[in-house]
Amino acid sequence: IYDETFEVLDELKKSYKLLLLTNGSPDLQQEKLDGAPELVPYFDEIVISGNFGEGKPSPRLFEFALGRLGIEKSEGVMVGDKLTTDIKGANGIGMTSIWINRHGTTRDDEIVPAYEIASLTELPKLLERLSS
Repeated sequence: IYDETFEVLDELKKSYKLLLLTNGSPDLQQEKLDGAPELVPYFDEIVISGNFGEGKPSPRLFEFALGRLGIEKSEGVMVGDKLTTDIKGANGIGMTSIWINRHGTTRDDEIVPAYEIASLTELPKLLERLSS
């Protein structure tokens, strides 16, 4: 959780369905969620890959997550900080991907996000541009 997390989530929650897609074992991920109970109410759905049986970047996991929200891949946007799981998974099903590159990491061209931001504060305006 970053300084701007709740401010951005407050803004996004007004206009978007939100889903948290987390990789890992259910017990560990649930422990993390229990450690930040104020985060959970922002999300319409929470999908823990360990409960599904496949982790990111599995295309089936991403399709399952979209189904939980009742949306098509063309309507969804994956926002994540890991190229090899978050961005690769979204790209793999043809979903828009936004990479949060907080540390200005140089990436190779193996996994290319549709968009790149340095902070969550950039997200609302980018989403607004994408939806218009």
